Amino acid sequence: MQHGEPEPDGDTRADRHALGAVRAFLAIPVTSPAREAGSALLEELRAALPEVRWVRPEGLHLTLHFWPDLREERIPGLLDATQGPVGQAAPFAIVLGGLGAFPGGGDERVLWLGMQTGETLAVALQAEVERALDTAGFPREQRAYHPHLTLGRPRRRLDGDARRRWRSFAGASLGASEAREVLLYRSHPGPGGSRYEVLARLPLGRIGETSSASG
Repeated sequence: MQHGEPEPDGDTRADRHALGAVRAFLAIPVTSPAREAGSALLEELRAALPEVRWVRPEGLHLTLHFWPDLREERIPGLLDATQGPVGQAAPFAIVLGGLGAFPGGGDERVLWLGMQTGETLAVALQAEVERALDTAGFPREQRAYHPHLTLGRPRRRLDGDARRRWRSFAGASLGASEAREVLLYRSHPGPGGSRYEVLARLPLGRIGETSSASG
């Protein structure tokens, strides 16, 4: 599965609770007005492709790193490692648009929206976060990072008609958003889709602002 892509709902891994582990991920949340545009797009997609399990509007985010079974006692160390590179990065503009799927070439398992603006900065931020996590003893993600906004996962393999309906949204764009913080989410899988709980907020640019204020 593509880097940063949470595992499908339904794989709850019951043993993780006994081990004190949780599903968690670091991500950039989508802000207004793109968030409202994303909610409207999801409504249209649900009507057009009922054979896909679409995410909830509150689940719209750009994942930076995903842990399928993060030990809860490691969360403070994770946050300590991450706040440095996040605090040093300045907020930046994002425009989301352009359809895609993993894997490509058929048998699509994840349907997503790409980035029209801000991809280079998102990739740079993710690389710095990954480097800091690796130094702190968190395993580095080996797959290439491709920032994207997950929209849905097909319940069954898409046929030609479904692909045509999906491609009819090729011009979809959510308009302006801004990367101004990184959130640590906990994912709670459920039959109606995952529910996300915010465990921590790390603002972008905090270190730079502190330095400017002190100077």
